[in-house]
Amino acid sequence: DLTLLTNSAEAFHELAQSDINLVSTGGELNKNTLSLQGRITKEIISRYHVDIMVMSCKGLDMASGALDSNEAEAEIKKTMIRQATEVALLVDHSKFDRKAFVRLVDFSHIHYLITNKTPGDEWIAFCDKNNIQLVY
Repeated sequence: DLTLLTNSAEAFHELAQSDINLVSTGGELNKNTLSLQGRITKEIISRYHVDIMVMSCKGLDMASGALDSNEAEAEIKKTMIRQATEVALLVDHSKFDRKAFVRLVDFSHIHYLITNKTPGDEWIAFCDKNNIQLVY
């Protein structure tokens, strides 16, 4: 059985008719991002353990890690990272070598980096050195 814990109202709606067990984090709805946020969301996430957390971000920087543009969303992601055994970062090719406002997580907490195109040799070597499984 697959269970999905999500703060995404959009994901919840899209998967409502699937065979996946869905658990909502609850919290305050951000109407711009259709995500649930806030203290309640963080408290509910803290009740659970997840095998793997899949997340996106706005930018990747070798020195700074994964970066995001929304502080409230970054706090929710950080809470989920603490509850996960493994973390998969799902990004398109435009996120490499891109800065964003909020530091989300350093690469020592990332197990998988999944992207749509082959990254440059420097990123391939970086992932290898940091034991990050690169999937493209």
